[in-house]
Amino acid sequence: MDQDRRDLVMFDFDGVIVDSLDVFGAAFLDACAVAGVEGFTRTDDLLAVMADNFFAGMRARGVADERVAEVLRRVGEALIRARHWLKPFPLVPDVLEDLADTRTVVIVTSSPGEVVEGWLRTHRVHGVAEVAGAESALSKVEKIHALLARFPGQEVYWYVGDTAGDIREAREAGVTPLGVAWGWHEPEMLLEAGAERIVASPAELLAIVAPEQARDFFGAG
Repeated sequence: MDQDRRDLVMFDFDGVIVDSLDVFGAAFLDACAVAGVEGFTRTDDLLAVMADNFFAGMRARGVADERVAEVLRRVGEALIRARHWLKPFPLVPDVLEDLADTRTVVIVTSSPGEVVEGWLRTHRVHGVAEVAGAESALSKVEKIHALLARFPGQEVYWYVGDTAGDIREAREAGVTPLGVAWGWHEPEMLLEAGAERIVASPAELLAIVAPEQARDFFGAG
């Protein structure tokens, strides 16, 4: 089936597919220190930034875009070195692979595309058609709009995210945000940001975005 003729489903990467908060947080704080970006000393500082678009959150704290890009570059280098230790959340790779039978799965993330693509290869995670990473645009809204132009006419466009920033950008882009309970931000924060609903498990996620796939995947009996 032609990928562009299938319905599109979009996923964030960190906190949705990969359990990366500890490693990402440490790399972020180290990158800020090396780049001379002050005011970031705890993982909670990163989580506060992620209440918005990453670049917007950093700008709001007085960090210029070029410094943010340097921080992301350093974080990306650290994540490449650590990718063997970054584990996927249980069952999420299986859901991605199953979805690929009938949907076009695209990762829309603030992380560098090279990092995500390398991680997918390292952990043999299949089913992702493409990655719209940090290099493709600063805003997830821009990335989502570009994808919508390629996949017109769907009844619902799902974006699966784990931070308030994900949810807000999805709403701004005109798609329906689905929050996951296992990510970086608490479910209450995602609901306040505008999540359509919160899924407690990959099984529930699949049942919402592709109910016919869920019946086959988890097929009772």
